[in-house]
Amino acid sequence: MVEVGGGVHKVRITVAGIAVAGLAAVLSPAAAQAEAAAPAGAAAWQGSCAKGDFCVWSGKNGTGTRCAWDGDDPDWRGGDVQCNPKFLVASYWNNGYTGSYSKVKVYHFAGYDGYWGTIPAGKRESFWEGQLMNSHKWAD
Repeated sequence: MVEVGGGVHKVRITVAGIAVAGLAAVLSPAAAQAEAAAPAGAAAWQGSCAKGDFCVWSGKNGTGTRCAWDGDDPDWRGGDVQCNPKFLVASYWNNGYTGSYSKVKVYHFAGYDGYWGTIPAGKRESFWEGQLMNSHKWAD
């Protein structure tokens, strides 16, 4: 604690430090992942995703608008499955089969541009805030 004058200032600085530390814990990616993975006290996963599909939702824990694919899609806005133009992904589920082509490579932009990450089969997760995703393809 930094001492600034009298006792009242000491208390204010301590309270401000606690508030900043609390905010950092809330905003950290690890906290968001823990929320998505923690069964106790976390919201129950509400969305369904057919076996073999890759699904995304606009809300956390499989809520909100859903889009689902069983194959590659180079343009989520203009392809066979079209998500809302303002769709940000708040949760996803790779419910694909294990083995060959069980991972999903996701990209920020259409045309497989701006690599976002690779999601293994069986993985589902929610984010603290929506993520920009616009194309994906299945991979080994």
